[in-house]
Amino acid sequence: MRVDPVTLKAELDGLLPLWPSPDHEFYQRSNSYTPTIAHLGPDGSYIAYNVFEVNPDGTLSTRSKSQILMHGPYGTVFAQSKYYYGKQYNHQRTDFGVTLYFNEGGHEHAQPARMLDQVGALSAISLVRVFKAPPEFLVVCATYDADGHMLVLGVNGSENGNWVHPSEIRTLYPDFDLGTSYADSPLMREHFGLPETFPIADYLKSPQNEAQKVALSIYSDTINLHYQRNRYVRQDTFRVDGSHTTDFFKYMITPEDRQLEPIDDRIKFGSHNPIAQTPSVNPR
Repeated sequence: MRVDPVTLKAELDGLLPLWPSPDHEFYQRSNSYTPTIAHLGPDGSYIAYNVFEVNPDGTLSTRSKSQILMHGPYGTVFAQSKYYYGKQYNHQRTDFGVTLYFNEGGHEHAQPARMLDQVGALSAISLVRVFKAPPEFLVVCATYDADGHMLVLGVNGSENGNWVHPSEIRTLYPDFDLGTSYADSPLMREHFGLPETFPIADYLKSPQNEAQKVALSIYSDTINLHYQRNRYVRQDTFRVDGSHTTDFFKYMITPEDRQLEPIDDRIKFGSHNPIAQTPSVNPR
């Protein structure tokens, strides 16, 4: 796929085929109500590196990424990004947020990395609290900008290792706004022990669990530092027994990412705008 960085015209003209196979990556074009072009992994893998929405004139409208950040008995937590390129968006900031979502959606896996010595600017921070609570787990995800201001708060449940739609468990928590919220909620913050502002300067000097003790039964607390628009992540996990581990990983930089880099560098990352879910893609 080629993208003209000036006109934003997108053309499928490269080495990757346009049909699915269990042996190679491919591109999938959809001409539904909103035309899309998806860069997918081998057939059956559920891997999706980029999903582009395309305007009628062939120019890019948006680009979505859904990257696995955490996985465990509570399900899968994703880092979701949506870039806006169309003129109709007027240089809108890139949406970014961390949330629990269903395992089978199109996604990208993380790759192990060495210590991040030179990874560029910090783009965002996230704090993920996993509680042992009905329906089996509650996963609370707070996303902050690079200065530590909260942008997005998500509260979702899981059962049998997968996300449960909020409508199915809303009666269990009538006082809370389940799902994703884009406005500050002191009641929710205090109930789940989340800092209103993440103390990033102090944390970089001396990492410690910034979540507060609450009445709920905790499974784990995880703090993620997202660098270069979530190309690199430092992940600190704090467990109930007091142990603390740090992992470093990265995500693949695709040819499309490289081509769009000059434009992405000019777009502010992270906003209060609602994060649209990555368009549903079935790799068949």
